[in-house]
Amino acid sequence: MFGRNNNEFTMNPFINVEHMIKDSSHIFFNLETTISEKPLPAKYKQPKTFTYQSTGEQVKVLRKIGKKKPIFVSIANNHSLDYSVKGFENTKRFLKSNGFLCNAKNKVENKNIVFMNATDHCGCDDKDLWDEHITMIDYGNLQPIYEKIKKIRKKDKKKVIVFSIHWGSNWVKGEMPLNIKEFGRGLIDSGVNVVFGHSAHHILQTPIEEYNSGLIIYGLGDFINDYSVREEYKSDHTLMCGITTNKNKNKNNLSYELTTIRRDFTEEGGSIPVIIP
Repeated sequence: MFGRNNNEFTMNPFINVEHMIKDSSHIFFNLETTISEKPLPAKYKQPKTFTYQSTGEQVKVLRKIGKKKPIFVSIANNHSLDYSVKGFENTKRFLKSNGFLCNAKNKVENKNIVFMNATDHCGCDDKDLWDEHITMIDYGNLQPIYEKIKKIRKKDKKKVIVFSIHWGSNWVKGEMPLNIKEFGRGLIDSGVNVVFGHSAHHILQTPIEEYNSGLIIYGLGDFINDYSVREEYKSDHTLMCGITTNKNKNKNNLSYELTTIRRDFTEEGGSIPVIIP
């Protein structure tokens, strides 16, 4: 998230991790703000406690660092429609015009990667509005999601399927709730290779789980934003997860490496990730 209400934010928050971005073949991240290059007026704001809007300058910097490599962006979360449908459409238009890979309801494919995104909450008064434009998870009816994934997997066993999910509460004491764990495992059992979970503003007690030849990321913490720090959760710390795919016949064997990051605040505004040796 690059600031709220278009507050000042450091122009290149990626300065300390540029080498990691350049060394990667693909990038995946959750964008928790709307983007309108010409900021939308307050009349578009949804009646929520927090609404986020930025001009997207920092995202352009990321695109420049990443050059032409595929960058997948999750735009399904509880801030997707902070500035109503207009802000959401502006966000999609901006991302696609700058070469980012994103979609709200349907999958995005790029060579051997299939990317999907969803959220289990909107933090809003109009859940139907969110559900009309992004995939909302209903824990009482997960079968349609599982069936959709099974169809993709049946069509091509060699694809790497990444399912990005904004799940759970902002602050989680201990482990993730059992229903969320079961959902993550159900996604893997249905054919997903990597479940990319996010929402909690801190590193989860178990941030990542290896399960049935797949990986479930429960929560790596906040990477870039302007949120204040909650010391009891050490929310100024986060993780970057590097995943390597090792092909073995018809299966994709995955290995991963976690890099610990500290979120430092800048005079220009916002925070930047700094690698902890």
